[in-house]
Amino acid sequence: MLKKLVKSIYKILPFKKAFFVALRGVWSPPHRVYQHLHFQGKINVKTTGNQEFKMHHYGFELENELFWRGIKGGWEQQSIQLWEKLCTVNDCIIDVGANTGVYALIAKTVRPTAQVVAFEPVKRVFEKLQENIALNQFDVKAYELALSDSDGKATIYDQDTEHTYSVTVSQDLSPEGVDTVATSIDIIRFDTFIAQHQLPKVGLMKIDVETHEPEVLEGMGEYLDTMRPTLLIEILTNEVAQRVEKLVEGKGYLYFDLDEKNPPRKVDRIQKSGFYNYLICTESIAQQLQLI
Repeated sequence: MLKKLVKSIYKILPFKKAFFVALRGVWSPPHRVYQHLHFQGKINVKTTGNQEFKMHHYGFELENELFWRGIKGGWEQQSIQLWEKLCTVNDCIIDVGANTGVYALIAKTVRPTAQVVAFEPVKRVFEKLQENIALNQFDVKAYELALSDSDGKATIYDQDTEHTYSVTVSQDLSPEGVDTVATSIDIIRFDTFIAQHQLPKVGLMKIDVETHEPEVLEGMGEYLDTMRPTLLIEILTNEVAQRVEKLVEGKGYLYFDLDEKNPPRKVDRIQKSGFYNYLICTESIAQQLQLI
């Protein structure tokens, strides 16, 4: 009860942003401290190339990491640096499981001429994504859809919270002790979407959909072969790893495990990631990135 009261009082305290901006200028607090120093308001985020975009800080973890540590110092830093480099040479970029839009916003910031498409099926999260796109006046096409291996409807298990960074298609995968709500969402195969919207060749995709990654790839159909996009893809389990590898093997891809601390590690087989993500790309892309 007391903890909830303290949180409620903290939430309405004025001038937190101004104070934290000043504090950040003279001190770099450790994570155990800054995880409690959150606020609501607009923040500026610099890319590794010192370009800039804006985001709404809703008082949640991801935006707080970006405010205190920036793109270079915290959350998925290695993945983001690779993503930035890849975005600069691609004209059609897809963010699957966009959440509030960090990857989509980076893409449009570093490659303004690119066609950027973002998918986010959770309504309250999708609305935040739209707000961030509007804040930057970006021409990013956002869809309240989930990519899958069929067209129609599906049930996800959403957390009964103000915001979420992950939902799942299986109740068994929900965090222990967290209440979930079965929610119906619209789903579409990516090959259906490509045909409907006449997308050009997709060169780059980020796929972060909480173990549903194989279904997204299956839903690409023949386009996975003909387009052969570079994939920044979350691999949370060995089962997902095996299914993804089966879908991409024989297509000329190389696999790099990203642990977000050390340089990308080339591997012969896809297994559960050392952190979250893998980079799956052709040899020529790996050479451009100086990974081989």
